[in-house]
Amino acid sequence: MRQLSIAATAAILLTAAPHLRAADGPYIAAGYAVTGFRASCDGDACDRHDGGFRAAAGWGFAKYLTVEALYLDAGHFVAGSVTSDGTPFHGTAKVTGYGGTVGFEIPLARGLSLGGRLGGASMKADFRPGPAPAITGGMTTTQLLAGVTARWQFADHWSVRADWDHTRARMNRFDGDVNAGTIGFQFGF
Repeated sequence: MRQLSIAATAAILLTAAPHLRAADGPYIAAGYAVTGFRASCDGDACDRHDGGFRAAAGWGFAKYLTVEALYLDAGHFVAGSVTSDGTPFHGTAKVTGYGGTVGFEIPLARGLSLGGRLGGASMKADFRPGPAPAITGGMTTTQLLAGVTARWQFADHWSVRADWDHTRARMNRFDGDVNAGTIGFQFGF
């Protein structure tokens, strides 16, 4: 039964796809992001959530494909750990990144589409220590970037857009997952 349901859904989408498509041409998008950084929280302080923003410029082409360059300000996070002698410490980390993705966007209904993206990002986590013994540190690393986009075009050039992006960042010797859920607008030229 489940295979029949999947086949029927695929047939409906493939039948509708030639009549509905993603917008071809350039676009810009921006929005407010609710972010999370899975930082080390072994010390005396921890705050893994903040707000930030996401800005992107892209190009839709060949009906269903997109190429996008983006900037993500994931905000400030409080991370903590314990030294080898057992002394807890903490500090704040500002996480930012920029990158590029290639995506596939499929129309679901008139003006509504859902897409997935895959690419890479240069992520930077700057650590500013609180009380001693923490030390300042920051690291920029190249990471895999994956995301999902839902878009509703409500006027000729304007769309409301919801994005979820996932990547990683490295702060001193700690790696952590970075997740951003964004709601914003897209303007197509």
